Amino acid sequence: MFTNIPSAALKELVKLSERKEALMAQIQEIDRQMVRVQRRLGVPTLRAKQGATVTVSRSGSGQFRRSRAPRRALKKKG
Repeated sequence: MFTNIPSAALKELVKLSERKEALMAQIQEIDRQMVRVQRRLGVPTLRAKQGATVTVSRSGSGQFRRSRAPRRALKKKG
């Protein structure tokens, strides 16, 4: 599948992957610091186990619903 990739492109991909991993590690450390500050201030974090309340709305009492007419077969020309 990836047999004809030039070595320069592979080197660039490796370099970018390493850079991405370093940036992801920095982001994780920043996240940890933010959580520490939020805990210190008593601010709830997004990682709390509370899920959002889900509600389902339905249309009125059904008086506006119409049943769908059955499909009719089309006659072939010819």
